[in-house]
Amino acid sequence: MKPVKRRTLETLDFEETIDDYKKQIFDLNTMLEIGKTLNASLSLKDVLDIIVLTCNGHFHSSDAVILLSTDGKDQPYFEYASEKKNIRILSSDPFIRFMNENQGVTLANELKNDTSLKHVYNLFTEQGIHLVIPLRFKDSINGILCLKEKEKEFGTDYTEDEKNYVEILAGFASVAIANARLYEIATVDMKTKLYNHGYFLNQLIEEIARSERYKSDLALMMIDIDHFKKINDTFGHMTGDEVLIKVAHTLRNQVRAFDVPARFGGEEFAVILPETDRKSACIVAERLRRSIEALSFTPSGEGEGSRSSFGITISIGVAGFLHSAHMTDDILIELADRALYQAKQKGRNQVVLFTDIDTPVQS
Repeated sequence: MKPVKRRTLETLDFEETIDDYKKQIFDLNTMLEIGKTLNASLSLKDVLDIIVLTCNGHFHSSDAVILLSTDGKDQPYFEYASEKKNIRILSSDPFIRFMNENQGVTLANELKNDTSLKHVYNLFTEQGIHLVIPLRFKDSINGILCLKEKEKEFGTDYTEDEKNYVEILAGFASVAIANARLYEIATVDMKTKLYNHGYFLNQLIEEIARSERYKSDLALMMIDIDHFKKINDTFGHMTGDEVLIKVAHTLRNQVRAFDVPARFGGEEFAVILPETDRKSACIVAERLRRSIEALSFTPSGEGEGSRSSFGITISIGVAGFLHSAHMTDDILIELADRALYQAKQKGRNQVVLFTDIDTPVQS
């Protein structure tokens, strides 16, 4: 009979130490993978979603919110906004100075004894926020990560290891947010928040290539706000801007997630509709036309219900990609633009489909 090996206290301590090291290595590898995922995305929404999901899944937080630095009308602020809650802290607030001076993780409870921070402590307590971490990019803060209390089954407090890993996540997050915002500046029209002209042209070339490769449908809408100059002349450019913003918002809500709505220039918009034939594109265009016609606008400086409230209309030209016609992006744009011109000539506030495919078009 072989002698039984007895596990000494030293052996148990050594095994626990090895297990701790294995866990730390696993957690660090996980953080590195999350960092790669974050920095592989150029969509700000995707970046924010990844951060929140990581906090919920890896740190077992009941929820997380991210206050992003924003240029306000009066002065910059940090804001988180959703349908259920809205948190806004001015950049001049003493709390932001506190965040700049305290670089690591801060417990929300640590704020309650400082009278200059008591209002932020009350705000965080109301929202159930437990941990606060600044997101630093270069020499400034571009966001603040706020973790709510942990899920009850995982304990009441965040461990020191978890706090350390949150800081690592915050480092990756700040860089990813900065990259996503730079990409947004390069691809998004700042006034309407639709894609800009350059991004639209690049995407149209890509969609045409994809349509040719897979022999799939593709349609293009060109949209123009009727009598927009008259709106600016009558009510002023601020009201004109409000019209552009509201039309863009309606347009974004009327198209699918993978469609490409863009501000083509001035009061003209364009939408790339992948996997869409001409008939379906006209249905989408007509639905959009009716939605815009139902909007009501109030001139700047006048209250809701003012007698000078006004409505607007749009004209839409639609063209479909034809595989047999050797179409380029320029040709497809010209066909949709011709249809738009016909809509204008026929009295505006209507959808016209380009069907005169026998007309020669120069590329």
